[in-house]
Amino acid sequence: MRRETTLRKVLSGALTFAACGLFALFLNWAPTGLNGYQLRILNLIAINGILGLSLNLIYGMTGMFSLGHAGFMAIGAYVSALLILSPAQKEAMWILEPIAPWLLNVQAPFLVSLIAAGLAAAFFGWLIALPVLRLGGDYLGIATLGFAEIIRILITNLTPLTNGSLGLKGIPAHTTLWVSYGCLAVVLFCTVCMMRSNFGNVLRAVRDDEVAARTMGVDTFRTRVLAFTLGCFGGGLGGALMGNLITTIDPRMFMITQTYSLLMIVVVGGLGSITGSLIGAVLVTTMLEWLRFVENPITIGSLHIPGIPGMRMVLFSLLLIVVIIFRREGIMGMREFSWNRLLPRRRGMGGDAAPAPHAGPMLELKDVTLRFGGLVAVNRLSFAVDEGRIVGLIGPNGAGKTSAFNVISGFYRPTEGQVDFMGERLTGLAPNAVCRKGLSRTFQNIRLFGNETALQNVMVGSWVRQGTRWWMTLLPFLFPDVLREDAEIRLRSMDLLKRLGLDAYADEPASSLPYGAQRRLEIARALATEPRFLLLDEPAAGMNPQESEELMRFIRRLRDDFRLTILLIEHDMKVVMNVCDTIHVLDQGVHIACGTPAEIRANPRVIEAYLGTSAAREDGKEGAVDA
Repeated sequence: MRRETTLRKVLSGALTFAACGLFALFLNWAPTGLNGYQLRILNLIAINGILGLSLNLIYGMTGMFSLGHAGFMAIGAYVSALLILSPAQKEAMWILEPIAPWLLNVQAPFLVSLIAAGLAAAFFGWLIALPVLRLGGDYLGIATLGFAEIIRILITNLTPLTNGSLGLKGIPAHTTLWVSYGCLAVVLFCTVCMMRSNFGNVLRAVRDDEVAARTMGVDTFRTRVLAFTLGCFGGGLGGALMGNLITTIDPRMFMITQTYSLLMIVVVGGLGSITGSLIGAVLVTTMLEWLRFVENPITIGSLHIPGIPGMRMVLFSLLLIVVIIFRREGIMGMREFSWNRLLPRRRGMGGDAAPAPHAGPMLELKDVTLRFGGLVAVNRLSFAVDEGRIVGLIGPNGAGKTSAFNVISGFYRPTEGQVDFMGERLTGLAPNAVCRKGLSRTFQNIRLFGNETALQNVMVGSWVRQGTRWWMTLLPFLFPDVLREDAEIRLRSMDLLKRLGLDAYADEPASSLPYGAQRRLEIARALATEPRFLLLDEPAAGMNPQESEELMRFIRRLRDDFRLTILLIEHDMKVVMNVCDTIHVLDQGVHIACGTPAEIRANPRVIEAYLGTSAAREDGKEGAVDA
C-alpha cells in the first residue's frame, strides 16, 4: 500500500511538472502569436486569479464576508504607481495642486513597489481588522464596504498625494505575462502550502464553527485577523499589477462594482476552493470581455438592436443568478483538482509517558455565581474534582449544569467566585487559553467542523500543541520542520481515530458520519489537544440502550488509556450511576448534594428535587433510583 502511494505521488508530481512546462512554452509563444487585446485578457486572468485567491482566503476559507477588496486594490495600485513614476512625470502630472515635496523624489524598482503595495494594503487591512472583525455576518460586509468607499473618497480628495480625481497616467507597463503569471504562481504556491498544512485545517475550523475552534485552543480572533491581513496583501498585489497593466488609474476604477466582480469569481468557482478561484478567474474574465458585443449596435437581418451601455453586466448578473440557483456551491464547491482522480486507485481495507501527578484537587470551583441580569444561573457553587476520577454533574433541565461547564471552559466569566485548575486560576481566561492549560470539552449538541474530514477535525485539535508557526507554512522548503510536524500530527491523529474505532471514516466529511461516530469523533478531537481533564456534556444524548452500554465502557477506557480526569453532565441515570465515582447534584443553580452513586440514590432531597415525588415512592418500593 505504501509503495502504491509513493508511486501515485511520483506520477502526480511528474504530471504537474509536465503541465507547468507546457504552460511555460505557451507563455513564451503568446507574445508573438497573440494580439495585444488577447494578451491583455491573459494578463487580466492572472491578476483576477490572484485577487480571487486572496478574497477566497478571507471569505471562502475563513468565513468572513468582506466587501472591501476594491479599497485594498486601490491602496496597492497607488502605492506601486507612486513608487515607479519618475520625478519628472510626477511634477508634470500634478496640476490642480503641487505634489507633496517628500513624495516627489521617492522612487523604487518595480519588484520593490509590488512588495510595498502588498504590505501597505496588509497594514491597512490589519488596522481595519482589529475593530471590524469583532462584528460578523452582514455587519462585517457593511463595515468593509464602508471602508472601501472611505478609501476611494480619500484618494479623490488627497490631491497632493494622489492627484485627486485626475488619477495617475503614464505608469510604466511593467506587467507582462511572465510577471503576472509569476506572481500568480508564487501566490498559488504559498496558498496551497498553507491550506494543506494543519494551519489550513484551523482556518476552515474557524469558518465552520468558531465556538468549537475556541474550545480546541484556537485563538479565533487572532486567526481571523491574520487571514484577513494576508488576503489584503493579495488585494494590494493584484491592484499594483492591474495599474501597471492598464498604465492609468483613477478613483473610479475602484468602486463597489470591482468587488462584485471578484465576488463573482469566488462564488462561481466555489467558496473555499483554490482550484475554483482559478476556474472562476478564467470564466468571469473571458465572459465579461466576450459579452462586450451586447453594448454595441447589433444588426440581425432587418432587425436593428441599438447598443445599451451596461447590458453586459445585466446579462452576466443573470448568468450568475442561474449558477446560484442550479449550483449554489459553485463549479468546484469545496473540492480541489487532483491528478489522483485521473489515476487508477486500488482500495485497501498513544501511549505517551504519564504526566506527573498533581497534589490536591485537579479542578476546584469556589463560590462560583453566574448571573444574567436578574436571573441567577449558578448560585455559590463549590466543589472539587480529584485527579483520575470520573465525576458526574446532574440536575433537572435549567439547573445550571451547562452554565457551570461554560464557566469552567472560559465561555462565561463568573459574576463572583473563581475556578482553579491544578493550582492555577482559570477565571477570566478565554476558551483557547483554558485549553492550553490542559482542559478540553465536548458539547451537548455536537459541534464538528462538518465540511472537514474526520482526520482534519482531529488534526485541528493538535494545533494548540503545535510548535511551528503559520508563516513557515508559506515556504515549507525553507522550513522542513513544518512538513515533519504536520506528518507527525497526521500520524497521531490517525492513531487516535484507530483507537476510538473511527479509522474507517478518516477521509469522510464529518457531517456524513453516523450519530454515534460523530460523538466519538468530537471526543477524539478533544483528546488531540492532549488534555489532562475532559468535560463531557451529555455524551449519551440520542443513544439507544445498547449504545449507552458501550458508552459506559468507552468512558472508563478513556480514563484509563489516556490517564484522564473526567467531569460529565448526563441525564441518563444508568450511565451516571454505573460510571461515576462521585456525583454532584444541582437544582436551580444551587449545589444540593454530593456523594457516591449509592448515596445519591438514597438522598431524599435529590429524589424529591431532581427525580420527583413519584420516583421517591418508587425508590421506597425498589430501594434504588433507576431513571
